[in-house]
Amino acid sequence: MKLRWRNHYRKVPLTNTMLIFLFGVLVFFCGFLSPPAALAEELSNPEQIILTWSGDPETSQTITWLMPDNSSAQVQYLRAEEFTGSFAAAQQMDGGGTAFDSTHYRYTVNITGLMPNEKYFYRVGREGAWSQTLSFSTAAGPEDFSFLYMGDVQAGYAQWGSMLDAVYQGYPQIKFALLGGDLTDNGSDETEWGQFLDAATGVFSRIPVMPTKGNHDGSLYLKYFALPDNGPEGLKQEFYSFDYGNAHFVVLNSGNNTNATAKQWLQADLQNTTKSWKFVMFHQPAYQAQEDYKTIDDSIRENWVPILEQNGVDMVFVGHQHEYMRTYPIFQGEVQTDPAAYGIVYVMGNAGSKVYGGGSGFSYIAREETGSNYQIIDITGDVLTMTSNKSNGEVIESYTISKEATPDPEPNPVYTISPEADTAYTPGTTEEGINTMTVNADITGFKYFVVNIRPVIPHNGDEVVVFTHLRNGNQLGLNAAKADFDAVLAVQAGFNVLPGDMVKAYIVDDLTNAIDFNPTILQ
Repeated sequence: MKLRWRNHYRKVPLTNTMLIFLFGVLVFFCGFLSPPAALAEELSNPEQIILTWSGDPETSQTITWLMPDNSSAQVQYLRAEEFTGSFAAAQQMDGGGTAFDSTHYRYTVNITGLMPNEKYFYRVGREGAWSQTLSFSTAAGPEDFSFLYMGDVQAGYAQWGSMLDAVYQGYPQIKFALLGGDLTDNGSDETEWGQFLDAATGVFSRIPVMPTKGNHDGSLYLKYFALPDNGPEGLKQEFYSFDYGNAHFVVLNSGNNTNATAKQWLQADLQNTTKSWKFVMFHQPAYQAQEDYKTIDDSIRENWVPILEQNGVDMVFVGHQHEYMRTYPIFQGEVQTDPAAYGIVYVMGNAGSKVYGGGSGFSYIAREETGSNYQIIDITGDVLTMTSNKSNGEVIESYTISKEATPDPEPNPVYTISPEADTAYTPGTTEEGINTMTVNADITGFKYFVVNIRPVIPHNGDEVVVFTHLRNGNQLGLNAAKADFDAVLAVQAGFNVLPGDMVKAYIVDDLTNAIDFNPTILQ
């Protein structure tokens, strides 16, 4: 008898229990093919690594990066001469993540105790999720050096990143970069910040970048950058300073130019440096390249420029108006044509694809150029050479400053005096820097003239503020007030005046009738 197999079957409906069983089998077998842990590590790789300084560039390096979770991560580093392709012998520092945007955590580690003038290899991340091997170099003390300045990025991040890469390849001697604000157009937009950081990390994971805050830079600016914490209270990291080589750099937030605490900090910071070169960077210009109602140049010239001039600042880097501009040296609002005279040179840059046209024709403009550009600044002892290039590398101009030909203004003032705003007179200054108040039309009779006094350098004892009343160049009267003007911050004198009369005000150390005493002007 022959046995015959027959296929007897019937349809069986899938129950919930059977579905759960089948799903479990699927997960089990898929686990062999792609372990969940490996997938998690792959997704946790470090991104957008940027170098800055929050300490001494000779002995420290600050590293910031992003990861999609806030598990513990590390920096591993060792000197280049010790690196054999492995980080087995590397030193390690731990870092914790803090929320940055909706999908990333920011990690920052500040490595200290490094050796000056040394190259280090490093990587960031955690076991199974390390970055590529990168490197940085510490500063070498008062040596010659070069740095890069770039103005607004704001748009065209991919093009800017390509230009940045080309600059780094073409100028391998640059030690760090300054960025003049408006890094993105919408400073709180996560997508734009991601595009900016993607374009920046290729170069700025190898050399530090030190930025300033522009009017378009929003909440993500301070959430990402780790900067020196030496600024004024309440404005730290929006205002900061650092030294590199024989130069001192001060970075300011132009949106806070009227802040009294920041002004006092700026004065003290510049007075306390002994470096040969002094540079300042802020976003909105003190001297415009073009008429723009949105600028705050008058306010900056009133609040910051006198302090910069009193302390011998050499060059100021700005942005905001999306073109290249260099001014002649300027002191007290006047172009300095004598090569031996002191003046500040203001440099406006524009690194992104957003471009404005020039052509306002201000008399203080020495050179301007539309389009995207960058500046390479070489410091060789007492000589500065700035090469300004278009984005394609074509040279716009080369400009040189010699410290031998541009001495610091002497002497530095002990006090600054500024007339109180009043509709009765128009304030001004003489060529010697003495404050004047010229009586306006239709103003007659007895009138008080008030000046505000601010100490620049502490001065012991009393001083004397002298008011002189002149008509048609002839002195009609004199009034003097003696006090400790480190504590008394305003003083007044009254005169009977006619339209066109002038009152001068200045401060001296003393005023007597002694024939063997000559007062010293303290402003």
